[in-house]
Formats: sequence, C-alpha cells, structure tokens
Amino acid sequence: MTDMPASLRLGAKSYIAKRITDQDVRDFARISGDDQPVHLDSTRASQTRFGGRIVHGAILVGLVSGVLGHVIPGPDHTVIFLGQSCRFKSPAQIGDTVTVECVVTKVREDKPVVTLSFTATNQEGAELMTGEATTFVDPYPYS
Repeated sequence: MTDMPASLRLGAKSYIAKRITDQDVRDFARISGDDQPVHLDSTRASQTRFGGRIVHGAILVGLVSGVLGHVIPGPDHTVIFLGQSCRFKSPAQIGDTVTVECVVTKVREDKPVVTLSFTATNQEGAELMTGEATTFVDPYPYS
C-alpha cells in the first residue's frame, strides 16, 4: 500500500478559500452550459426565492476538487476523485469568500483509498454545503 502523506492521515484537515467573482460565475456558465437566469440575470434572479443572483453549486463542488488536487497531495502523490455526495444548505452569493475544509475520516488498510468529509462556508461562517468525498491516492509519478 502507498505510504500516505501527512495530509491524508486520519483526522488531517486541509482547506482552500476563494472569493467567487461575477467573472467566475460567467466563465462557469460558458464552460458548463448552465446559463440559468438565477446565476446570470439580476432582474430575473431578483424574482426567485433567492432574491438575487447566486453562485452555481457546482463551483462549490469544484473547490472540493481544488483541495483534493492542489492542497492535499503535495509533489509526491496524485489524489484521484472516486466519488462524492453533497448537500447544499444555503446558496453562495457572488462576492462571497467560500472556504472549503476537508477532514480525513477514513483510511482503508487494504488499499490507498481515503474518505474525507467536507464543509463549505462563507465569510460569515454560514454553512453552504456539506458532504463526503472518496479518493484513491497514487504515488507520483506512478510506480
């Protein structure tokens, strides 16, 4: 089995924080094809239950990927996303600084598979999303 880096040992925490800009939302809409007015049109979005434009939930999911792919592995490992479940609790607003924290909750003994719980919060500490991710950890370069 692969020796796990300290960042992937049971109880280890890692995080990333990003301010979500209007341009981020517009770029994501262009790339993904999700151009719903609630994300892009202030007038129409103001008539929704949210009262204004909100960030795509998938952008928050992408920040989990940022923790797994950029923050955790270091130069000697590749973290491969195997699966994820998440629950959206509150929408992120354009201009919010979103922090995603991941905590290692399980490390399999028989193979390099690690499970992490995660929480996304905004700058006021409001919980936006919670969930769990399962990853496979490879040494880099693969041996």
